[in-house]
Amino acid sequence: MGIDDIQLPHRIAVVLAGIYLAAVVCNWTNVKYVLKPAVTLLLALPTARGPSRAVFVGLLLSAVGDTFLMLPDKESMFVPGLLSFLVAHILYLNGFNATLRSSGVSWIVAVPLGAFVSAMAAALYDGVARVEDTG
Repeated sequence: MGIDDIQLPHRIAVVLAGIYLAAVVCNWTNVKYVLKPAVTLLLALPTARGPSRAVFVGLLLSAVGDTFLMLPDKESMFVPGLLSFLVAHILYLNGFNATLRSSGVSWIVAVPLGAFVSAMAAALYDGVARVEDTG
């Protein structure tokens, strides 16, 4: 797979992601607000015609969640943003599960991956618990 195989929306998304990172470093607030959901939407475009519409809708909801969390009234928009990301991740699980099943990936891959995810979740939980204890 060469550079010619990468779809145009992905190429644009990479360039915009680089500009977004510069905006974060330079604290260009308006640029960040435009580019963060724009990059996600560009990544979503090629998945619209793919076998898994769930991933496409999940990416759209992730862009919506980003937008909610960037609105001026962050406190009242937190729950809608969180719900957008929750539904998006459920759709990702559904979409990637369907893709893995159709590609013939077996339990040989799924079990170690599940163990890794469980270990990472446990490590993160311990870190969060320590932060809460220190106040």
